Amino acid sequence: MQPIIGQPTILLADSNLENLDKNASLLQELGFFNHLHAENGSEAVAMIKNFRPDLLIISQDLPDVSGLSILNMVRQNEGMQDMRSIVIVYGENMSDMLLTKLGRIGVDSVLHHPYDGEVFKRQVGEALNQTFDPKLEEAEELHTKCQSQIENGQLEEALETCNEIIEIDANAEVYYNMGYILSMRGNLEEALKSFRKATIINHQHARAFKQMGLIYHKLGRGDDAERCLEHAAELHLNLNQENEAEEILNTVLTLRPDTTNVYNSLGIIYRRQGRFDESVKAYEKAMLVHPSDENIYFNLARANIELNKIAEASRALKQAIKINPEFIPARDLLRAIELGLRLKT
Repeated sequence: MQPIIGQPTILLADSNLENLDKNASLLQELGFFNHLHAENGSEAVAMIKNFRPDLLIISQDLPDVSGLSILNMVRQNEGMQDMRSIVIVYGENMSDMLLTKLGRIGVDSVLHHPYDGEVFKRQVGEALNQTFDPKLEEAEELHTKCQSQIENGQLEEALETCNEIIEIDANAEVYYNMGYILSMRGNLEEALKSFRKATIINHQHARAFKQMGLIYHKLGRGDDAERCLEHAAELHLNLNQENEAEEILNTVLTLRPDTTNVYNSLGIIYRRQGRFDESVKAYEKAMLVHPSDENIYFNLARANIELNKIAEASRALKQAIKINPEFIPARDLLRAIELGLRLKT
């Protein structure tokens, strides 16, 4: 089907084909015919990147990657930071914590599955009628222009373009670009304000938190620098972007060689990457700072299991349980060791 000019492009993401067909039929009843269908998270992210749809209707319960994770990946992708889309997420038994997280990353509406077709149509219709704004296309063109100006070193012109974008759509990415331009010009305090605005609009903007950390370091505010950089690394780590997280954490160690707060996070990264010896060493350093954190001992045990150091793993788990007798995962893992079960960490 060829796209219909003037109609919004809508992405439907669900591994259940019946749900996809149902939602597509409901959209057609509303008069919307430009549909993209994704059956898993990888397809959804690729289609969002390539087609930049105006509306995302995503199942939270995709088997390979959740709706929340998809949206986090979109927010962190440099090529999609300026994309403005209506987002509707649906799923079964969604917790209050999940609903809070969805709200923080800009989800416009949540549906509890199974949902009534009329409820679906009403929410989609209201969202599109209120939010589908041709001016946003102008803002996107200006953003492309701004990126080109930055790449060509036309910083004054780029800053003027940013101000034009703000008049139309004051989004996180335009404030990030303004911060970058201002920092290049040496206006660090003003740059800091712009990066902070980006993080207020998009709490998941890891690049803005990283830049804030680097500026705080230049301003001699070491504690603030460490806090922002560690938060940026945590955001990357939550998205399984281990390389980006490791780079930032090593930056923290370079800027502040005396800090040891980052070692637990590095241990997690090394374990995920299969670097188990390095992981153990990182956790051991983390224990020097937080000797009463049961999670560090639990993580250390998991790394030792991968190295087939069962006695060391058992000792770490016993210490975790001593600190927190109600730590069920540690109790379960220790019990599995004692029974000689095949372990999956």
